[in-house]
Formats: sequence, C-alpha cells, structure tokens
Amino acid sequence: MNDFQFRRRGRLIYLVCSPLERAGFIHAFSTRLGGISSLSDDALNLGFVPGDAPANVIENRRRFLAALGATGWKLITARQVHSSTVLVVGRAEPSAGHTQLASDALITSEAGWLLAVQTADCVPILVADAARRVVAAVHAGWRGTLAGIAEKTVTRMREEFGTRPEDCLAALGPAAQACCYEVGRKVVESFRSRFDDAERFISSRQPSGRWYLNLELSNVRQLIGAGLRSENIFPSGLCTICRHDLFFSHRREGHQGVGRMMSVIGISR
Repeated sequence: MNDFQFRRRGRLIYLVCSPLERAGFIHAFSTRLGGISSLSDDALNLGFVPGDAPANVIENRRRFLAALGATGWKLITARQVHSSTVLVVGRAEPSAGHTQLASDALITSEAGWLLAVQTADCVPILVADAARRVVAAVHAGWRGTLAGIAEKTVTRMREEFGTRPEDCLAALGPAAQACCYEVGRKVVESFRSRFDDAERFISSRQPSGRWYLNLELSNVRQLIGAGLRSENIFPSGLCTICRHDLFFSHRREGHQGVGRMMSVIGISR
C-alpha cells in the first residue's frame, strides 16, 4: 500500500498509484464512497447495474471524472465478458468509445481519453508505457486470468505501438484477495494445468475441498512473464471482500444490486 494513496474530493474517495502519477498519467481506482444511488446512501456506483437508476450512474461518473480533473475527457468502456479479448481504440475506428464492445482490456495512445474497466472483486490492472505514452486498462477475473489477459495486453501493446515491457508501469487495484477468494476444485485444476507456478497462488485451508486463489499474484506473475520489471509492478493488496466499508463486492453482497467500481487511466493532452 506504500505506493497507493487515498484522495478525497468532498465525500468522494478514490485511490491513486504514486508511481503512475509521478510518470504523468491521469488514473484512479474508485471506491464505493461519495455518490448517489438507489443501492445505498452515498454509494458511488459507476456501473449500469440492476437496482440503480441510470441517471444516478451518469451523475456519479460526472463526479468521479470531475474529482480527477478529467471533466470533458472521453470515457471509453467495454462490455466485459470475462474473456482474453484485447481491443485497441483510436480515432480511426468508428466504434471507438462504444460501450457495448465485447472486451476485457482496452489500449489507446489517444490523449484526452480515459480507458475504464469496472469491477466488484475482479482485478483491475492499469498499464502505462512511460516511453511511448500508451495506456491500457484490464479486467482480470479468474477466467480472464486463466486465459492470460494481462500478458496478452502487454503483447498487444508491443505489437501495435512498439512498447518495450521494461518501459511499462502496472498498478493492480482493489480486488478479492487470497484471504477471501474461495474457489472449487475445477478452477484449481484449470490453473494447475495452465501455469507451471500455480502452487504459488493457490492455498488450501479447509478440509471440505475448497481452495483460495491469489488472483492478484497470478496477474503479477503474468506481467513479469510479459517482460515487466518486478519493481515497476504495484499491487494494492486491498481486499474488496474484507473492506466492505470501502469497496463493492459481488461475492459478499450477492448477485443482485451490487454496484461497480471503475478503474481509469488516460494520457494528458
């Protein structure tokens, strides 16, 4: 957490990664605090989910961007489907900015655009190429992690923009951590068959055949495998399930009426 700081704008609270900030990238990981919502008082729900009015979400997004000093920036989102699909968005693409693009990672080199992923337990990853000024936002649930979405994102940055992984910074925001993220045998077996080092991020603490998965560490390992320097990878270590006071959690709150946090990154004009 030494590399992260909480910031407050009125009642709205968000999280920034200091190394990304020092490198000149506008970015943030939202919390659940400082908005308006039908879900609960003061909820900064930034996703169009059942149980909340679209007008509330629009206002919450306005407040969030205003807190970052990004009023007027183009917010680019996607229809997250727990895949390994990576999209590059730019002005030449007529579909750029369309909120129904099926993807779990977005990349751009356009200034004044904010790439966004939405989470409520999955791992949000923000990647910035400090040399070529290219950014990416990644949504990594267990399926996307299993499919290697973090590594594929860095590979796509290299292919499209000539990114050198050693020039990249990566911040991993609040997510369900190993202390709480319980999974079944099939998930464990899938990770063991996919990753040689799977035992590093799988632990068993119950005789009932349940395991705990460290999604954050798995994605850190992927980023290192993609060529990032370990000292340029910054995991927050914050657990969305433990810290219900700060974050939305799909697992803790159930399947209906759970808000979404938003993690964003952009290049200043």
